[in-house]
Amino acid sequence: MAILIKGATLLSGRKADILVEGNLISKIRPFVSASGAERINASGKLLVPGFVNTHTHAAMSLLRGFAEDMQLYDWLAKVRQAEKKMKPSAVFAGALLACAEMLKSGTTCFCDMYFHMDSVAAAVARSGIRATLGYGMADMGEKKRCKQELRIGEKFVKAWHGRENGRIRCSIAPHSIYLCSAELLAQANGLSEKYGVPYHIHLSETRKEVFDCLLAHKKRPAYYLDSLGVLSCRTVAAHCTWLTKEEVRLLALRKASASLCPVSNMKLAGGGCAPMPEMEQFGMNVSLGTDGAASNNSLSMFETAKTLGLVQKNARWNAAVAKDSAIFSAATAGGARALGIAAGEIREGSLADIVLLDLKAANMAPYHSPVANVIYSANAGNVTDVIVDGRQVVEDGRLLVLDEEKIVQQARKEAQRLIS
Repeated sequence: MAILIKGATLLSGRKADILVEGNLISKIRPFVSASGAERINASGKLLVPGFVNTHTHAAMSLLRGFAEDMQLYDWLAKVRQAEKKMKPSAVFAGALLACAEMLKSGTTCFCDMYFHMDSVAAAVARSGIRATLGYGMADMGEKKRCKQELRIGEKFVKAWHGRENGRIRCSIAPHSIYLCSAELLAQANGLSEKYGVPYHIHLSETRKEVFDCLLAHKKRPAYYLDSLGVLSCRTVAAHCTWLTKEEVRLLALRKASASLCPVSNMKLAGGGCAPMPEMEQFGMNVSLGTDGAASNNSLSMFETAKTLGLVQKNARWNAAVAKDSAIFSAATAGGARALGIAAGEIREGSLADIVLLDLKAANMAPYHSPVANVIYSANAGNVTDVIVDGRQVVEDGRLLVLDEEKIVQQARKEAQRLIS
């Protein structure tokens, strides 16, 4: 069924009608008539592309608030003890909870790396959100496990890539240089190339990772990955907090994308600040990620976008860096480019992943700069309506596809089992 959005305010400030046919935006005009189309009254609402969250561990929503005020490696140890108890049912419940939170906060697509990924994919299929999903591979240097991890990762791609009319896509997702052998990293890239899917990996998240890589390989992490031949336009590198200028230049040359996760980095006291100005200087594609709710503790891209601007300006002692327009682009079009999907923009022919924000809310007034309002003023409570893949999934702030109360109840039960 077609959807006709009437009288929306665009970021340019002009009013327009938007016609959605199938899963695409077909018309953006001052006036559009479409008999039989479902109508959405967007008077007093700002229409923007949905956020694209390029680094998550969705099922970790069950561990929100579980490991607090801890340094990263202590935090990891505690979280992993709980994760050992996670069954597919728990991962499904956690992923569904994450999907509900993301949809209500204007995220229409996310890129996930975890385990029991069939359960995550099932949650995505039910929720109506768009996602790129990958099994988080880690072999700890064990040859037998290397083959097993690659087999699981490839099997998942074969089973789910392109499902739900293309709304579910897959990635190949080796966890990191410190949990994956060189053989796994290289062969994973072969699978990424074979299936034409993103290569999703954590990169230079901590100083320890950098120093350990220098000690083991005499190279910094980006150069180590490049020596394995795995950097390409398919690479989505999460965090990128401790990259040097020359590493950024290399990643940009290889056309890799960064997924910056400032909230998680600051909460786990990783120190440093991702070199976004240098990424812009060398033309590297930048996107944003929340990371998991166990280390954020929110999946709101509004919070992540605002935090990115604040930390960049503060770290550089320069209020002119990380302009609001660049942050907005990273949160939308940059994420879509990283994942290779035709979304992140409001234009004819783009995927119909659309969010409406309430302009009548006190925190959205006045209207001197629409983009600044979205990045620095707006919050999840301003989201009124969400369309994903041409289907309305949130109306007046209420989930249409999911039963939020039941999702929360089930998530609480599964979370209690993990910590009991």
